[in-house]
Amino acid sequence: MSEQSAFQPLAPLYDTLMQGVPYEEWARYLQRLLQERQAHPKRALDLACGTGNVAEQLHAMGMEVVGVDISPAMIEEAKRKAAQRQLPIRYYVQDAAELDLPEAPFELCVSLFDSLNYIIEPKRLAQAFQRVANHLAAGGLFIFDLNTEYALENRFFDQNNLGSDEPLLYDWRSTYFPEKRLCRVDMHFIWRAPDGSQKVFEEVHWQYAYREQEVRAFLTQAGFDQIAVYHAYTLRPPAPYSDRLFYVARRPATSRPSRE
Repeated sequence: MSEQSAFQPLAPLYDTLMQGVPYEEWARYLQRLLQERQAHPKRALDLACGTGNVAEQLHAMGMEVVGVDISPAMIEEAKRKAAQRQLPIRYYVQDAAELDLPEAPFELCVSLFDSLNYIIEPKRLAQAFQRVANHLAAGGLFIFDLNTEYALENRFFDQNNLGSDEPLLYDWRSTYFPEKRLCRVDMHFIWRAPDGSQKVFEEVHWQYAYREQEVRAFLTQAGFDQIAVYHAYTLRPPAPYSDRLFYVARRPATSRPSRE
């Protein structure tokens, strides 16, 4: 399944699936990372924004926000929610590796919940980093997280809620291919609609296990500096058992690359 088609059938139900995700805690951690850099961004880009949950948190933090996702179905849902809640968040369907937004430059770009692992070609991730750099103002920050190889090879994706009374049931099983550093996740869903009907559907997702050294290299190649890497939701350095890493990188204050 391509980046574009991932979560397409699930988009209208995505927020139901993610209802247990502590978005407010994510926002507090993001604020902690910004405080660590003494940064006070006013304009933010949410890259791979999905249905806009993080974008809405950024808006609540007082920022002007633009959201981008490769999935038209996810962006449609994000726009619907923004209109319903009267939020001035603008959304676009774009590929991260071909990012081209008229609102640039931004003072902050975030991409959360391992969204960038879905870019399974390292060359494309490097291109995405370059596009982000080209959309940031001098001194702007890029904050994102990635699942680690430790998480993917140890099948952290494997989970289900089949014994619950939730309306959306799921069963996920992963397979890791170490020679290619690719993780295949077979996802089985059962939607129990309010009218009593059921819908069963399947999705196959792929993630790439990026290593810290190559991510740092891609960021440096794109012109970022002051690169910091943290064990997720802390300010501690990565450990061998880290399942998720957060990266913070700065577009140098002395210059800004021209947009191609």
